[in-house]
Amino acid sequence: MFWKKKKDPSTGMLSEPREQHYMFAHQCVRQVSADDPLQFFSIIASEEQEPYLAWMWSVCAKHVKQPSSELSVADVKVMTCRIHEYPAVILNMPEPRAIAEAHYVAVVLMHGGSELPPEDVGVRYFTLECGTNMDGTPRTVFCEWAGDGNHLNFGDGPQADVEAFIQTVAGKLAS
Repeated sequence: MFWKKKKDPSTGMLSEPREQHYMFAHQCVRQVSADDPLQFFSIIASEEQEPYLAWMWSVCAKHVKQPSSELSVADVKVMTCRIHEYPAVILNMPEPRAIAEAHYVAVVLMHGGSELPPEDVGVRYFTLECGTNMDGTPRTVFCEWAGDGNHLNFGDGPQADVEAFIQTVAGKLAS
C-alpha cells in the first residue's frame, strides 16, 4: 500500500509509488484534460498555467492519505510543442522513485486538422513510466490511457529523455 513505502537499499527505489506523484500524472491531469481539452490547452498556454497546475496539485493532495512533503508542483516542468500536426503539452514530472511513477506525460490535442465542434475535440494521453526488468535493473515503460479509462502498456519505452519520449509518442500517433 502507498502508506507502507520502503526504500530498497540495493536500488534506492521506493517499494510503492508516492501517491500524490502517481495521482497527479495518471488521474488528475488526465481527467482535467479529457473533460475540457480546449480549456486545458488554453490555460496551459496562458499566464494562468502556474496557478492551474497548483490547483490540480492541491486537488490531488486532498484525495491522498499522505500528501508528499518532498514533492512540489514547482518540480513539474511544462513544455508545449507540436507532434505531427497536433498541439501537445509535455509534463516533465519530478524524478520517479518507484515503479509506475511517470518520468513524462504527453497530452496531445486531437483536432484532426480541421474545424470541429468543441465536443468532438479530444486528447490522447501518454506516459513514460519508471519500471524495472526482472533482474532489478531500471527500464522505462511506454503507456497510454485510452479514452475509456483503460491503461495500455506498450512495453519497453525509450530512455528517459524528453526528445526520445516525444519521438515515441509521434510514432504511436502515426501508427
